[in-house]
Amino acid sequence: MRLFAFAACLLLTPVAGAQTASDVRMAPDEIQAAWRVETSRTSSIEILGDQTRVARYGRDWASWVTQADGQMWLDMSQGALFARAADQDAVVRTSLYAEARRHLDIYVALSEGGRRDVISFGNAGTFDRVWLEAATGVASQTGTLAMTDTPTGFIALYDDQVVFSADYGADGSRCDAPAIGPEHASSALAWLPYVAPIHPDIMARLAEDARFPCAFSFVVYSPDSPAGRLERWTRTSEADAAEPVMPPLPQGSVQVYAGADRLHAVLTAATDTLDGVYGAGPDTADFFEESQRLQEEGDFAGALLVQIQETHHFGPCPEASIGSARLTCAYASALALAGRQDEGFQALAAGLDALKRNNPALAVERFAPFIDREGHAGAAARLLTANALIAWGRVGLQARPDLDPAQLLAEALIMDPFAPDAYWHLGQRYLAAGAPGPAWSLFDLGRQLPRPIEDSPLAEADTLEARMSDLAPYWLPHVEIAR
Repeated sequence: MRLFAFAACLLLTPVAGAQTASDVRMAPDEIQAAWRVETSRTSSIEILGDQTRVARYGRDWASWVTQADGQMWLDMSQGALFARAADQDAVVRTSLYAEARRHLDIYVALSEGGRRDVISFGNAGTFDRVWLEAATGVASQTGTLAMTDTPTGFIALYDDQVVFSADYGADGSRCDAPAIGPEHASSALAWLPYVAPIHPDIMARLAEDARFPCAFSFVVYSPDSPAGRLERWTRTSEADAAEPVMPPLPQGSVQVYAGADRLHAVLTAATDTLDGVYGAGPDTADFFEESQRLQEEGDFAGALLVQIQETHHFGPCPEASIGSARLTCAYASALALAGRQDEGFQALAAGLDALKRNNPALAVERFAPFIDREGHAGAAARLLTANALIAWGRVGLQARPDLDPAQLLAEALIMDPFAPDAYWHLGQRYLAAGAPGPAWSLFDLGRQLPRPIEDSPLAEADTLEARMSDLAPYWLPHVEIAR
């Protein structure tokens, strides 16, 4: 049977560059593995390519050099993938949940959520869904491949064709170095999807053993290899390839979050906030005092916006706000009474009412005149307008081309980087746009704020990650090899 896939095409690894260090020393709790990688056609034993790839494994991390001489560091304790571009000081940090979401999005888009058994890939032809699952590391169901034990390990079959084999070393083994032991097997397993297109069924079978194979092979079909190719990875005692630089990150490295290229000002404001540049941030009493001052000055609309921004920090007002620490909530009724004749206050109130009545168009009309304000009031106006635009959908974006919800949310975060809600809503905007790297950068930074987030939308990031753990477990940091 002719198998079609594009595993190599979709094995997307972040761009990175090599960092040489001839005198890097091995720590006692790490090992180095040199892998000989041989490539041939599936229909021939002729070797088309032969190279050595080197990786190092700690107890909860792996570091390796890519085929493009890139430097990668997978840190499971931090739940992050680090990449250093060639001849650059910047080390880009990407959440492993963002990596999982990226591969899941590819799988869902091309397989229609796992419903299509045969998938078209343009001029490359059609292929069975199983090969998309191997390429992305995501599968809608288990048990697609048949596993059979061998004297040296196991093989995986699809339609009676061997598509993967694992060799742990024994009589008849082709290894000349031992299998990777229990101390480092989890790290090797976590590293594997980043260097090879391995089906989740195979990952699950590998996870059942306390060791990681000293040799493995797999079949790849892709637009680059329409006739198919076979890759054989064998651990050797040789190490003639570039050695990966080990953590801690190279001296002089500048760590940046994924998305810094497009969200530089936003991420700078967030990291400065966490570094204490702006102090401890306002508390509930500070918001009350600011709201009261604006009310005394006759700026009832500004006072209301400050009250709203307080909820973007500390969550919705409690039902019994009288006597609580949420002073702006306790005095909300008094402000409404005082501002009943104020035109600006009534416009904002009408916008809030429009949102409750599912009329985002009217809400945008009422909120937009206030987006030129500064400080907490300006941040609240931008958040309100952006979220109303998003609720309005494509029609709203076409009706108000002068308003960009992502830009409004970014401005709101820069103006008030202590508000968890801004991180969540801007992250969601990037997630919807197919950019999970920046999205999780925002989620991760927001969850580090000196703020309780249990009652804020940002708490939903934890729920989102729990779902990701079920859908794409082998991209994530918590997976351990069964002992």
